[in-house]
Amino acid sequence: MAMQISNLIGKLGSVLTGDSSGTAAAASAGAPSFSSLMKELTGYASGTASERMEKMMLAKLGVTEEELKKMSPEEREKVMAKVRELIKQEMTAQQQQQKNSTGNGINLSV
Repeated sequence: MAMQISNLIGKLGSVLTGDSSGTAAAASAGAPSFSSLMKELTGYASGTASERMEKMMLAKLGVTEEELKKMSPEEREKVMAKVRELIKQEMTAQQQQQKNSTGNGINLSV
């Protein structure tokens, strides 16, 4: 998801700055408009933290929300089980990283 958001932000920057290197070619190639890019970015940024995490894990799996909605209940459950597994792994990794970083002897409290 971070890759998708950075790509989206890069596209937005090109549209905002009028970068002619990609804008004319992108326009002729049917690239998304500024408003559609903003809508997509807003969609990623909206929602609760758990919803954003779920979207990020779906993106890692290469599945869009639209594709998920079209799946059979069995397929959807398999994908969501994988999403839950990825979220658990991510949380464990973050906890481990916090645990490792707190042992460095630096106290940042005021």
